[in-house]
Amino acid sequence: MSVKVLQMLEGSIGKEKIILHLKSDVKCFDFLLRHMQKEVKKTSWRSAWIIHHIMKKNDERLQKPLSKIIKSIQGKTDGHQRELVKIVRKMKLLEDNEGLFFHVCMQIWAEVDKQPAVRYYCGLHIIEMAKKYPEIKKEFDYLTTDYYTQTLSAGIKKNFERELAKIY
Repeated sequence: MSVKVLQMLEGSIGKEKIILHLKSDVKCFDFLLRHMQKEVKKTSWRSAWIIHHIMKKNDERLQKPLSKIIKSIQGKTDGHQRELVKIVRKMKLLEDNEGLFFHVCMQIWAEVDKQPAVRYYCGLHIIEMAKKYPEIKKEFDYLTTDYYTQTLSAGIKKNFERELAKIY
């Protein structure tokens, strides 16, 4: 089963075909969930991409492994990190995971050479936390200076600044 799924992920098969396969084999979802936390070139990030597209908001299947998923974000390639961050952002976080994810997002946001999209999704989470915990805003003021935003693409920067304006 896992060999077939990996072959699908490595190929140019569209997400619709993979999703159809997932619906017919429940074990396939569990495999993708474990595989997306690894660092296997080409297939791990795509596993996360598929999981993101098929999961529901606050998906019960991801609740138990959520802290492992968050911990697995560090050290991945930018695109892989982006997909994992998007998955975690769709989940309701308990306090422990909230702090852990915030820390991961802060580290990624501070790395100005990372792809703008992964930094954007981390920035959105930081903004959400600043709305929830206003004391974070003081720390975030420094992290939104030109040094941190100049490497964002024009469109991402505009969207980010629009979201940022909502907390001020």
